[in-house]
Amino acid sequence: MSAEFTGHSYWGFEHPLVLVVDDRLPPICPVVYAGGRRVLNLTVLIYVCGFYLMSSSGLRLAEILLEGAPTPFWDVLMQLGVEEATGILPRFHHDWRQWRYDEPWDYASLSNYKRMVEGYGFKLTVIEDNPPMEKIKYGLPGKEDQLDSVARLVENMGKLHIPVWVYNWMPTTWERTRRALRGRGGAIVGGFNAEDLKDAPPPRLGGVDAPTLWRSLKEFLEFIIPVAESSGVRLAMHPDDPPVDELQGTARIMNSVEAFNRLLELSPSESNGITLCQGNFTLMTNNLPATVAHFLEKGRVYFVHFRDVRGDRHSFVETFIDEGMSDLYATMKEYVKHGYHGPFRVDHTPTLAGDTAQISTPGYSALGRIHAIGYIQGLYRAALSESHRH
Repeated sequence: MSAEFTGHSYWGFEHPLVLVVDDRLPPICPVVYAGGRRVLNLTVLIYVCGFYLMSSSGLRLAEILLEGAPTPFWDVLMQLGVEEATGILPRFHHDWRQWRYDEPWDYASLSNYKRMVEGYGFKLTVIEDNPPMEKIKYGLPGKEDQLDSVARLVENMGKLHIPVWVYNWMPTTWERTRRALRGRGGAIVGGFNAEDLKDAPPPRLGGVDAPTLWRSLKEFLEFIIPVAESSGVRLAMHPDDPPVDELQGTARIMNSVEAFNRLLELSPSESNGITLCQGNFTLMTNNLPATVAHFLEKGRVYFVHFRDVRGDRHSFVETFIDEGMSDLYATMKEYVKHGYHGPFRVDHTPTLAGDTAQISTPGYSALGRIHAIGYIQGLYRAALSESHRH
């Protein structure tokens, strides 16, 4: 008998999966019933779907491509086994003297970008960028135009089968107050210390309080979730970075486990989900593996930034993936245990000596990312092997 599974809207695969199970084989675990008769062996379903939905290695890595055109590092990523890509919105123009007739989130721009990325050999499954959204977050006049831009992005992602959009609700961007600290062996790392900004004035749009941000977020979800549902796109909220209560007179609300529970309660739709950025979540809790398990059980983790830090939310430094304060092996075992099939990527890696490829973008060292990718692959293989033994 067979069972057909569709749903490219979630994972980006455009063809249905058809499973054929021979009833003459002895069952190796409890079976699934429908209408009073056995329809599928559950273990077969889990394993076959898992290998279909994930990459050939079993681990889906969707590395961010910061460059506007292919570079030799793209070849390195593929050589390491990276098969998917996290993209940013294309910003290049045909000619600087010409009027731009398409925005980066319009269909033509995004489709051109997708053709470039996928023509090089990656599968574009995540967009981690957004049109301007500050008026939406602040609830200011003019937010309607920004809402229209976001809707166009989500609709075009759906048309192009790009299933996951990462966004955030920070009034200001992510912040590091120290970008050239020396880490292990002299590697350049970033850090944050709230004291560095104690005398900094509010940003351009001024201060904003937490009730305003929660109200604007609720209104935004009410607007965008129906668009995402009809487009087959999953929204994946990124936590505040750093996850402090306030920064330069602006509140921050996506800064705790309770806040993410509240986010999911604002809309029960499967289009409303989470980017589990571990560097931020480990600053929100003293038990990262348990927190990861908590959100995996809710079934709405759609993307993972696998990284680590040392310190607390008010003062921390970024670290190599093997020297932070979290138990990343225990964390990886939770992803395996709960059957997480979404993409991972590395993030905020140290800049190693001699690395000039990404020196202008702190936290995205080519050499540092190579080390982190290998470490994640090792953790995954070990966790998968242990799960099979049990």
